[in-house]
Amino acid sequence: MEAPGRSDLLRKLKALGKEELEGFKDKLSEVLLERGSEPIPVTPADPAALTDLLLRHCRGDSKAVLKVLEDVEARLRKGPKSHFTHSGDEIPPGEGGTLASAIAFMKRHLSFTGSKAEAAGKQSRKEDPTGDSWGTDKCKLCPREEDPPEEIHPETVRGTDGNQETYRVHLPGAGLFRCSETELGFEARAAVTVQYRYGFWDQHLSVWSTPKWMIAGPLFSIQAEPAGAVAAIHLPHFLCLRGADTSRMQIAHFIEEGMTLEKPMQVRPFHAVLENPSFSLYGVVWGNRSKPPILIHSIVLLYWALKMAKTTLHLYIIPNDHSRFKAVDDYEKKCPSRLVSTSLQTYKPLTFDSHYVVSSQSNIEVTPKELEFCNIQAECLQSFMEIYTKDIQGGLEFSLVEKINKGPIWEAHVRPEDVTLSVSSAQTQTDEHFVSQHREQLIQRVMAVDSILDSLYGPVLDLEQIQSIRAERSSVEKMRKLYELVPKWDKDCKDRLYQALKEKHRPLVEELEGI
Repeated sequence: MEAPGRSDLLRKLKALGKEELEGFKDKLSEVLLERGSEPIPVTPADPAALTDLLLRHCRGDSKAVLKVLEDVEARLRKGPKSHFTHSGDEIPPGEGGTLASAIAFMKRHLSFTGSKAEAAGKQSRKEDPTGDSWGTDKCKLCPREEDPPEEIHPETVRGTDGNQETYRVHLPGAGLFRCSETELGFEARAAVTVQYRYGFWDQHLSVWSTPKWMIAGPLFSIQAEPAGAVAAIHLPHFLCLRGADTSRMQIAHFIEEGMTLEKPMQVRPFHAVLENPSFSLYGVVWGNRSKPPILIHSIVLLYWALKMAKTTLHLYIIPNDHSRFKAVDDYEKKCPSRLVSTSLQTYKPLTFDSHYVVSSQSNIEVTPKELEFCNIQAECLQSFMEIYTKDIQGGLEFSLVEKINKGPIWEAHVRPEDVTLSVSSAQTQTDEHFVSQHREQLIQRVMAVDSILDSLYGPVLDLEQIQSIRAERSSVEKMRKLYELVPKWDKDCKDRLYQALKEKHRPLVEELEGI
């Protein structure tokens, strides 16, 4: 029986000319290799074979298929300009033969078998931990946002302090785009390059902060060139607005002269839209003028502390805010700790200042006994519970319940294998550096060698060394040539290669680290 959506994808690939199909095959091979698949055989590109390969790799999951297609499209945009042509197959009216139109067509018409799991609220362990960006999994009370944007994957640049990250993305033309890392959205009139990073609320709120206003989302520092090419920005918020008075939502805009409040052009279930932004610092705030208190889209994060006694878990309750999740994750990785694969969404939106306790039949120790759900900014250390058990062999079941009415808001079943290091992960805890430990995997699977070499130019490699490496024919040969130099490097040089790998091949690095 044919997989649902296969005929639509096959039709689009058949519409490509021979040269364009070969280009698509090459970039698809790069993307799948980066994701751990076997290389595509060196044979003439065949639409049916490529379709079946893509569906097998994604296991029929429509979201995974679209992600692969968007990654392929991004690579094609970076290469020489190519124009997809028709080969006579019927294409729906208004649908061109470009890969971009193919992706748009898939978004509207594909219904792969894997999407049933998404509709049921099930979550892949490799997916973004904060749930579906467009609202499928965030809240059962809120509607899905209409007009889903094209997801973009920004380049990540670390600051001179090694911590603060800046995101950079080039939007190719008019359209609606949303960042996969931050959920920040852009409506573009034309091609534009945008740079943005998280800001710190506490550096700007001290002058005007009063009980009348509540921070309701991340603060962003945004720059665009040319600025006039951005028609609107979509700022993420974590408020559950079902039945709420949305006129209470404002956008705080910080400039040199101070702070102003701007009314959003539109308030959406998970974003506030501001037209014609002048760019600087923006974030969503909420007017606390009346009761009952506003509901908050919330998640629970559970980390296994690797170096603590026996099995020790850290449990956080935070708003569904990417900046706070990232802050917690960065802190826990330094401990070091590892995120445990559990469902993260709470059963319902929560309210700030409410208290929760852990309920379990297992033999556990919990410190502190209760946890308050607070609006703690990303730049501050988030509160957490420490859960300790001497015996994890039979698994660990527990739930978070409201202190007053005892209703459960979240449950987890931690299996022994969830808190057991694999052999490769255990080796990560040794003194061997990441780039040495995973030498063969990195040689075989790293594709973006040229951009990595650019990152190493100066502090690690000189021009002659870079030219020698780039003279090799394939990415594997280039990486082998690069690794001939590694034994002579000190830790700083290896750290710089690791950072370059993390910026260009983050999924691969996280896979090898066992994250």
